Amino acid sequence: MVKLCVFDLDGTLVNTLTDLTNSLNYALTECGQSTLSEQQVSAIVGHSITYMCENSVPPEQIALAPRIQELFKAHYAEHSLDSSQPYEGMIDAVLAIKRTGVKVAVVSNKPHDDTVRVVAKLYPRDTFSFVLGRTQKFAIKPAPDSLNFVMNFFGVTPDESVYVGDSDVDVEFARNAGMRCVSVTWGFRTIGELLTAGAVCMTHDPAKVPDLVLSAGGEHSC
Repeated sequence: MVKLCVFDLDGTLVNTLTDLTNSLNYALTECGQSTLSEQQVSAIVGHSITYMCENSVPPEQIALAPRIQELFKAHYAEHSLDSSQPYEGMIDAVLAIKRTGVKVAVVSNKPHDDTVRVVAKLYPRDTFSFVLGRTQKFAIKPAPDSLNFVMNFFGVTPDESVYVGDSDVDVEFARNAGMRCVSVTWGFRTIGELLTAGAVCMTHDPAKVPDLVLSAGGEHSC
C-alpha cells in the first residue's frame, strides 16, 4: 500500500524552463558568453546549478562558471516566478493523491529557498506535507540521502513510497532509494533519455498520475 508520494519540482510539477533560461542567459551575457535556447537549457537542468552553469559554456571557459552561477542565482531569486506555471492538470493530480490519505511531498535539486518559494506561490496552501530543496545537509540527487530522510520522517518504507519525476536523474534517484518511479514525459527529458535511464513507468497525461502512483503496491513497475 502506498503511503508516500514524492514529487520532483522543475519539469514535473512546474514548467520553470523559461525563467531558468532567462536567468542563465542574463548571467551568460554579463560574462560575455553566447546565450542558450530553452532546448539547450533543458538538457542541462536537473542535476544542480553548478552542473548547469559549468555546462553552459565551452570547456575552455569553465573558469567563468562560478561567476555565472553567482549572477544566475541573484537574477533567478528575483525572477523565478515571472513565467513559471504548474503543468496543466498537476494540481488536480496531486490533490487527488492527497485525498486518498497518501502523504505528498516535494524533493528537488533546486536550492531550498527557491523550491519553497515556487511551491508556495504556485500550489494551494498546505498541498504538500513536506517540501525539501537542495541544502548542504544532503548530497544532491541522484544520491538517495534526501529521499531516505523524507521516508524516515514519515515512517514509511521504500515499498510504501513512489517518486514522480521527469528526468534520468529522477529515475536513478528513485532506484537508489529503492522506490518505484513514475516518469512524466512533459518535462525536460525525452522519452528516449528516460528509457535509457531505465524508466519502466511513463505517462504524458497528468490525469493518469494518481492511478499510476496508487497502483504501485510493492512492485517496481506500472
